[in-house]
Amino acid sequence: MEFKAAYVLLGEQHQHIEGATMLRITVNNLSDVTIFQCAGEITFPGADTLRIVVLQQTCIRIAVLDLAEIKAIDAAGLGLLVSLRTWARTTGTKLKLMNLTPRVEDLFEITNLRSAFEICSVRDMLDLLCRAFHQSQTLGVEAVTERPARSERDWVPSGASLCTELHRGASEKIG
Repeated sequence: MEFKAAYVLLGEQHQHIEGATMLRITVNNLSDVTIFQCAGEITFPGADTLRIVVLQQTCIRIAVLDLAEIKAIDAAGLGLLVSLRTWARTTGTKLKLMNLTPRVEDLFEITNLRSAFEICSVRDMLDLLCRAFHQSQTLGVEAVTERPARSERDWVPSGASLCTELHRGASEKIG
């Protein structure tokens, strides 16, 4: 059964858009970086929903489209992504794609669009995760904290030390 609707999650608000193919978008603002977590299909007629949601956001320096849960993209979806790339260049916004599934990655290769988009590296993703962690600390959101370990094996790192270790590991692999 296919539902002709899109659901957009903006913070605690849910917006229901009639007539769109099932696409769920969750918007996460990390100061000047906005991550759009997309789930479902970027297909006609719902593909335009993503464009509307992206353009509704203000003060975006970097827009990241997380495509980990995208199951299908059709010609309308590809056209939408190209138009978002054009919008980003026109406005000076960086547009990045993240977590491409093998199916989506193959589609970008077949259509020769892979080189047209900036794909987030592992280091970029770590930076975004750490930024989210640090922002949650500023907002007073409860986060993982270090606890005394009975042994080194039991040690649970805090979010801050985890970010430091992840960056160190990524730097060693890159450099």
